[in-house]
Amino acid sequence: MKSVGKVLVLVAVGVFFGALANWIMVPSRVATAPSITTVKPAVTTIATTTSTTTTTTTVAKSVDYSTWRCPKYEEVFADYGLLPVETFSYIAYRESRCRPKAVNARWDEEGNIVWTLNKNGSYDSGLLQINSTWKTVTREICGGGIELLKELDCNLRVAKYLLDNGGLSHWGMKD
Repeated sequence: MKSVGKVLVLVAVGVFFGALANWIMVPSRVATAPSITTVKPAVTTIATTTSTTTTTTTVAKSVDYSTWRCPKYEEVFADYGLLPVETFSYIAYRESRCRPKAVNARWDEEGNIVWTLNKNGSYDSGLLQINSTWKTVTREICGGGIELLKELDCNLRVAKYLLDNGGLSHWGMKD
């Protein structure tokens, strides 16, 4: 009989600590952000388990993408015909954080690529992160190799070519 009592005590303790864990880990209220037209929800799932039940709570997090802009370049985007300007301002922020010389790859001392963000081994350069596979287009438009994509003029001229020949899909967006 003593072993049954110990088991009941252990079960009671387990239920108590499971309930305590649920109470600590599951928020009682979820604050919601004001509605913004450019909000893209991210979802976090929290799962807690006790000896008797499993509770899953989904909490939506809002990100305000309206601040993801490069206002310094918006007039230049309009001059190059990269319209809508607000979209290209967002792309420039998302892709390079407004850095015209940004490159998403690393090279060793011999000039070999040792790391790239892209799974296919290509890399992206410049303000609007033009992919290295566009070397022929870059040569035709800018008169040189893909290293010229780190120059603002070349990057924006190639971006205009891409916009006119495939639209915003080159940046993973719908027209």
